Amino acid sequence: MFLKHLIDAAEESELAGTEWLSIAISEWRKVACISSFGLSLDACWSAEQRDEFLALAEKGCAALAMRESIPMREVMGWSFGDDLRMDTRGTSEVRTGPVVELGRAVIALVRDELPAAPSGEAWLFGAPEGRTTLQLRPEWDGKW
Repeated sequence: MFLKHLIDAAEESELAGTEWLSIAISEWRKVACISSFGLSLDACWSAEQRDEFLALAEKGCAALAMRESIPMREVMGWSFGDDLRMDTRGTSEVRTGPVVELGRAVIALVRDELPAAPSGEAWLFGAPEGRTTLQLRPEWDGKW
């Protein structure tokens, strides 16, 4: 949900036709539909490109925050190209609050402002109940 709104903001941006953003949008489309992919930012982006990403992410969050929920019927109509669509996993709607919280966590992470999770735990954002933590195994070395 967050990526769909990020993509919308990017496609409406003045930079939509630039090479770096076109590549990013293409990657975000895949990540939005194929859950085994993870969102990552290009390490070669300039400071200006990162700032633009942050502005687009803010716009995406703002658009999401305007709605309390999104019905799955609407989500099933979203196309990400090449007939890629999001998996609705049988739910009837998605509450946007946790998704906005996830988007804002991504923004905080990119800005290096995301607070550390409690000791022995990792943050989990985007769950229906909102931000929570996951217990880490004692042998976890801190690397994903």
